[in-house]
Order: sequence, then structure tokens, then C-alpha cells
Amino acid sequence: MNLFASKDDVIRWLGELLKEHVVIAPVRVQEQTTFQPISQVEDVVFDFNNTALSPKGWFLPPTETLFSVQRDDGKVELVPTKVERDAVIFGLHPCDARGIALMDSPFLQEPSDALYRERRSRTALIGLACRQAQPECFCTSMGSAPDDPSNVDILLTEGEDGYIVQAVTEKGKALLPKGLAEYKGKVPAPPKLEAVPTKEVVSAMRELFNDPYWEQVADRCLHCNICAYVCPTCYCFDMRDYADKGKVERVRSWESCQSPGFSLTAGGYDPRTTKGERLRQRFCHKLLYFPEQFQDVACVGCGRCVRDCPVNIDIREVISNLKQVTEAKSGS
Repeated sequence: MNLFASKDDVIRWLGELLKEHVVIAPVRVQEQTTFQPISQVEDVVFDFNNTALSPKGWFLPPTETLFSVQRDDGKVELVPTKVERDAVIFGLHPCDARGIALMDSPFLQEPSDALYRERRSRTALIGLACRQAQPECFCTSMGSAPDDPSNVDILLTEGEDGYIVQAVTEKGKALLPKGLAEYKGKVPAPPKLEAVPTKEVVSAMRELFNDPYWEQVADRCLHCNICAYVCPTCYCFDMRDYADKGKVERVRSWESCQSPGFSLTAGGYDPRTTKGERLRQRFCHKLLYFPEQFQDVACVGCGRCVRDCPVNIDIREVISNLKQVTEAKSGS
């Protein structure tokens, strides 16, 4: 059953949620919209397209201390980082919710990542269906849709004078405000997106693993790594220990598999010394290794990497080229 909430209802609801939860919502920061913990509902942006970054940073922060080791009077104590409060992520689009669901596969498989697991279990997702598509969007080709409710606890769809509210999970039902009326009207149709030929992409990646195509594409890559940082499903990281005054912190920070030296082993061997090999690794992770292990392609079609790449490396173009190259080889 769908319910209806006016914008004032939603604002009051968020105010109530703030009393007992950390609320992460889209806000304007230096002319960009990004997900941030809010202290007042007035900061929330309701009318936005894709945010600059996905909300994956709540579950896997750009930099975080995993634990600290303290020495006191000859004793050594390991102090893990704790999650203090339950959280709500408000306003994430279906592509970003699917990104979180995809990250669950590696982070929640045993042995699971303790911090990720606790944040995930203590966080509710309130999604917002997309009103319009951006030129770089292709989520329908990657197993989702602008109005996909499957990876959120509650889905809001903007309608006339308010929002259509769909409670998807029991966690979502428990968060719903009281007194919302049943909505019996028509739910607005989602925007239509252009299709990307993703069929057989896994076999195409396997067939073209050693193809010179990767060096050709990588020739213009700058190694800025922005594609990894804006991606909802990239989760490469580095870990370092920092010591200060008898205390050692183990810190995890975002990294990119395209960084020179990322694959360098302790013995000094680097299996990916060229730009082509490193760029291939990024696409192989998303389109070959991840689906082989977890049965899903690790791309949600949000288009952020397309939008932000300074040299116009376009994953849609890469997928289309893979299809063309494999067809040409099979016909030759």
C-alpha cells in the first residue's frame, strides 16, 4: 500500500528522525550536492540530480581509524572504533542504493568487515526515485531503474504537492511517521534511458583480456583516480599505521587499482606496470572478476565516472567497443 506525505510532512518526519538518529542527506557544499550528516532539516536539498559522490562513504569512509593500540603501564590494549548511533540515509537514488547492495557482497561475506557490518545493520535507507534522467545515466542497462525500490527500506516518489511513500522492508515500516493517508492515485512513470549493450560483457572481457585495446584507451588516462572515488562500487583501499605518544592507529583510506604501485608486492614485483594493464584492471574488476565471484556486474549506471573523467573515458563506450571487437574477431 502506498501512502502520501506532503513536503511539510517529510520535513517534520526528518526532524523527528534527527532526535534519535544520525541523518545523512543531500546538502549543498561549495556549489555541489553531496551526502553529509545534517544537524538541521533546513540544510537538506530535495531537488537535485546525481550527487557529486555516492553515500558509500558512510559505510566505507574516505579515511577512518579501524582500531588503535594503546600501551599503558606495560599493558597493551586494542581499542576498536565504535558506531555510536543508528543512522538514516535520506534521499539516495536507486542507483546508489544498488551500489551499497553490491558492496555488501565482498564486505559482508565471512569473515565480514566488522565496521561495515555494524554500520550497515544500524542504517536505514530512504530512497528517492529519479524524476528525470541525466545524459550520462544508464541504470536500466545495469539491473536497476530510476524507480527501483528493491535496495531501499522506503522509497519516495515525488508527485503533485508531495511524495508517494512506499515502505519496502520491516525496517522501513518501523520508521514511517504516523497519520499518513493512503495514496490511491497514479504513480508517475520513470524517465526512459538509452540502452547500453551489456549482454555477454563478461565473456567479452575474458576474450579481450590481452587485446591491445586497453593500451589504446589508457593512452589518454591521467591517473587522476577520480573515476574510482566517485564510483558507488569501487572499494580499493590502503592501510597504514600511525604512531604518536605511545598510541598506534591503523587507518584505512580510499585508493585506486589504477594508481602506479597499487599492485606492488613486498618482494618488489608489480604485475601491472603499464597504464593499459592498470586501466584494464579497473574494468576487469567491474565487468569480469566481480560477476564471476558475486554474479553481478559491479556498475550501477550512475554515470558519475562518465561525467567527471577529464579525458572522456566512458564506460558505456568501452562496453560497446568490447561488443564490436569480439564480433569483429568472431567474423574474421
